[in-house]
Amino acid sequence: MADTRPQVSEARGGGVGKAWTWIALILSLLALSGCLSYRLTPDQVVVYAQEALSEMRACHSVLEIEIDTDLLKDTISAEVWEQPPNGLKVEVRSSANPQLRGLEYVTDGTRSQFYVPQANQVLVGAADLVRMPSIIERLVDARREWIRGADPQLARLITRERENGLVMYKIEFPLQQGGSAQCWIDARQWWVRRITYQDAYLGTGEVMVRDLDCSADAASALSSEALVLDIPDGVPIKEVTVEDNRPLSLEEAQLAVSFPLRTPSYLPEDTRFSVAYQLDKNLALVYAGKHTFTLMQGPEILGVPQENANPVMLRGQQGMVVQDRQHGGLVLVWQEDGLQFSIAGSMEQDEAVRIAESMTLTFKGASVSGAEAASDDQGQ
Repeated sequence: MADTRPQVSEARGGGVGKAWTWIALILSLLALSGCLSYRLTPDQVVVYAQEALSEMRACHSVLEIEIDTDLLKDTISAEVWEQPPNGLKVEVRSSANPQLRGLEYVTDGTRSQFYVPQANQVLVGAADLVRMPSIIERLVDARREWIRGADPQLARLITRERENGLVMYKIEFPLQQGGSAQCWIDARQWWVRRITYQDAYLGTGEVMVRDLDCSADAASALSSEALVLDIPDGVPIKEVTVEDNRPLSLEEAQLAVSFPLRTPSYLPEDTRFSVAYQLDKNLALVYAGKHTFTLMQGPEILGVPQENANPVMLRGQQGMVVQDRQHGGLVLVWQEDGLQFSIAGSMEQDEAVRIAESMTLTFKGASVSGAEAASDDQGQ
């Protein structure tokens, strides 16, 4: 068979050598930019992403999160600042759930601060005691933790495509805790730009990473001093200890306060009581399911802004409701027997009012001294 390779004379060898040097340089630059990286295997892509992750320093990003679980269906936008090894600041800019909207969290890995607008309170304490809601925490960590824990040998290449000017590898791999994730990894910096997932705890959803900046300027801006919580004026600060914020049953919740506990006899379909928490002199009862909501009651819960509130009649008196029609959420508040009550969740106003109208004493014989009544009830 005839040799079809280019034949070059000796006299021009020097020029050809320079030409091949330039060609090799161009090919190398193209490979680095992702233009010729199609020869990479899925396991190589995952390894590159893991190496880039280990070298990643301070970063700022905006996460657009879609989540669909048995307990929560939501669209969340969160601004995130990361300062390895343990520095983290998260601000929930928007959410369909009033309980999540406006949350701010800061930690250096040793101590944490957590601003909860719904409770008008800042919690501070050890990092293992003061934490974000677990769903938010896991999804914020997903971009790092899922890639870090991925087995490169189990990765599968779905496609290679160009998106927003970047060459992307779409890689699928199983998650350690069960389920699977698909990651869009850019072939220039090997950063995860998008994730879709199926997870036993998190359900199904997507995390879109926008405005990712891990440059030297970002590192300079994200000094340890920058990772602080902007506490609004007048918001009380509470130190959380080991004994605080422990999940309670209804019986334990009643024993923790002096007023008689009230719970609804009507609940929306596929909704159930999950857990209770004591917040100073008040109680927060969390109901999970199709219509997740929090029922707060006590002498000192936070009211709603009057300029955004509308009157509503319930339980023979006037309450106030603030609606977020864009996200389908609301906060309903009223006063009764010297106590304040609120229902916050993603539901229609009629449903929230129906829940409020159905509320009765949880334990028979409960009076002003609710703790004593609950104790007597348990002793019978």
